[in-house]
Amino acid sequence: RYLRNQFWKSLKLPKQAPNVLSPRDFKRLTHTSFKGAVFPRFPEGHAALVFWNDSCPQNPKGIETTDDLIWAMTQAIQPKASKWEIAANVLFSGFGQNKASNTGEIRVEFDDDECKRFVESKTRRENYIKLDRYHDTASRIALVGDAAHGMYSLLGQGAACGFLTASLLAKSIQNAGGDIPTALENYSAVAVPEGHAIADLNLLPHAIFGSLVAKLLSVPLLLMNALRGKLLLKRVNDDVTYQQIYRENSLLVMVCRYFWKKDRVPFFDTKTKLA
Repeated sequence: RYLRNQFWKSLKLPKQAPNVLSPRDFKRLTHTSFKGAVFPRFPEGHAALVFWNDSCPQNPKGIETTDDLIWAMTQAIQPKASKWEIAANVLFSGFGQNKASNTGEIRVEFDDDECKRFVESKTRRENYIKLDRYHDTASRIALVGDAAHGMYSLLGQGAACGFLTASLLAKSIQNAGGDIPTALENYSAVAVPEGHAIADLNLLPHAIFGSLVAKLLSVPLLLMNALRGKLLLKRVNDDVTYQQIYRENSLLVMVCRYFWKKDRVPFFDTKTKLA
């Protein structure tokens, strides 16, 4: 079991005016101290996931109070000019052709109690867990969901994997005709390869958000599959096994695992520090 070399927290946002955040809006968060995204939550409102480097264990650098948080989040959610827009602005501003984007400031409302909870709450870390079986025959216990296959959240497959393993367990019990030990053995035989595949596919952040070398190695592989009509971020929602997607992205996974091995944090080395 390993931990990602980043901390994260979540922040619930109250319902916003439609011209600020529509019910389906997804906004990227970009700040010098953290990264993340704002996304819709059920039944209304939005939530923000904030990730930052593990050098600051309690909160992102510079955030000590609720006012600090509100200011930083407000800056992070503002639309940023692309590198091309910045270059065009520099090149053509002298000719009166300023092309920089000017979409106006996004004024997000925050809940003071929720901001206080964020600042004072304990940090969390994403887990990477691989088990060689998802059951114990003697105890007649089976693991499903995150208990069996802890993974990063980038591909958004946590709930889907929970439903998948629960479904595979139910089918194994049904097909075994009441023979529980056999059902558990069969369950692990089909569920473990799927769990391992999606856990490895979710190591993508170590490459695409990593060093320049990591990006140069991983981005072309992502683009190649996209040109073949097999974009990874879309493919995981298709009616195909995770093992098949893994095979389609085997070179990309190899790159991700290389950089993951350099960045990963052993769980038992940090358990005392996180307590």
